[in-house]
Amino acid sequence: MNPSPRYKIGDTVFYPSAGVGVIESIEDIFLTGQSERCFVIRIHESQVTIKVPQMNMTKNGIRPLLEGKKIKELFKVLAAACQRRATGNLTERCKGIAHKINAGSPIELGEVVRDLTHWKVTSGLSFDETRLLETASNYLSRELASVEGISQEDAYQRIRSQIEVSV
Repeated sequence: MNPSPRYKIGDTVFYPSAGVGVIESIEDIFLTGQSERCFVIRIHESQVTIKVPQMNMTKNGIRPLLEGKKIKELFKVLAAACQRRATGNLTERCKGIAHKINAGSPIELGEVVRDLTHWKVTSGLSFDETRLLETASNYLSRELASVEGISQEDAYQRIRSQIEVSV
C-alpha cells in the first residue's frame, strides 16, 4: 500500500467531482469539538474554495495530478476497445458512469470518455449521458492541460485523437 502523498501550499491536485485545483493554504479550523488542520483548495474553473481536513484527503479521493507513466497508461485506455453499452435501465447506467467519474481515477475517467464517445458516434447518447461525457471530458482535459502545460482545448484534442471511433 502506498503511503498517502504529502501536500504543500502551491501543489496542484485533482479533486473528484470538482476537477483540478490548487492548494492555496493550510488552516486550523474547529470541527467536531477539536482543532483540525485543513487544506484550502481553490478550483479555478468554478471559482470554488473547498476546505478538506488533512486526515480526509485520501478518503475524499484527492490525489496528485498524473505523471508520465500514468499518462501512458491513460492513453492506452483511451485507445483500447470500447466496452459494450449496458442495456436496461438508463438511470442505473448513468449512476454507474457518475460513480466512475466521481471516483477520481484518471483511468476510470478515460474509460468513461472512451466509451461514451464511441456510444455517441454509433448510437447516440441520452441527455444525461451527454452531460456525463462533458463532465468527464472537462475533468480529464483540464488535468492533462495542467500536467503538460498546454491549453485545455489542445488537451481535449489530444484525448480525442487517441480514441478510435469507427462508424
